[in-house]
Amino acid sequence: MVNTRSSKEVSKSSCQLQRKLDLVKTKEPEPIDPIKISSKRRSTASLSLDGLLTPKNEDTDHTLMMQTDIHIPEKRTLVDDPLWRGNAVGKEVKELLEAVEHHYPNTFQRVQIRVKPFWSAILEGFHATIKRFMGTSVDALTVDQIASLQEDLNELEGFKFDLSWALKRLDIVDRLKFGNEPLQKELMALEDSLDPLKATVDMRWKQLMEARDMYKREVLEYENAIDARNKKTQEMEQMFGADFDRVLKSHLGFGLLPGY
Repeated sequence: MVNTRSSKEVSKSSCQLQRKLDLVKTKEPEPIDPIKISSKRRSTASLSLDGLLTPKNEDTDHTLMMQTDIHIPEKRTLVDDPLWRGNAVGKEVKELLEAVEHHYPNTFQRVQIRVKPFWSAILEGFHATIKRFMGTSVDALTVDQIASLQEDLNELEGFKFDLSWALKRLDIVDRLKFGNEPLQKELMALEDSLDPLKATVDMRWKQLMEARDMYKREVLEYENAIDARNKKTQEMEQMFGADFDRVLKSHLGFGLLPGY
């Protein structure tokens, strides 16, 4: 009896175990989706980077202050700088000094300019003299003005400025306007002789144009006469034959009996 019961229990246990195994075999595992896994990983990484790049508790007032505290200096040109060789001379004076230095570089080569108020005053005087020199009209220039400008330029040359270019121009104007230059007299004499010569040339040109017009008229009349003669000759040939003119200049039998 005992053995029979044990056999039944063992058989029952075996059946239950077999059912569990069948259930395990029939239940398939859930497939793994790599796209979902990758998406989850990207979302996680994105959240992590956002946390690193975005500052927490950002102080907007501090950021604005940092932006507005940045100062960009204005661009300045050399002309805007009132200093010339370290001396405060002002914009207008500096422009003239730079123009002179550009066109006549020898002007300042011998000058030992130092950064002192003394030199600022000298440079301002240089500016005043050169500006007066440049703006003086030659037509209204007088002998006294030339002498005054020469004196001022010579004073500046005492400070080692080379103003030979300005003194040379003054000398030229003085000699040509107030001097007694032989070349100037010869030039003026030639200038005076041009007017009558020009009048003669104009007269001859007028005569030439009139003669040309007369020549054209005569040529036209001649050509018209030739045309009229040719037309009249054609009429004569049609009426009397092509040899009518030779008959009149020969004998009666001209061309009628060749050989006689």
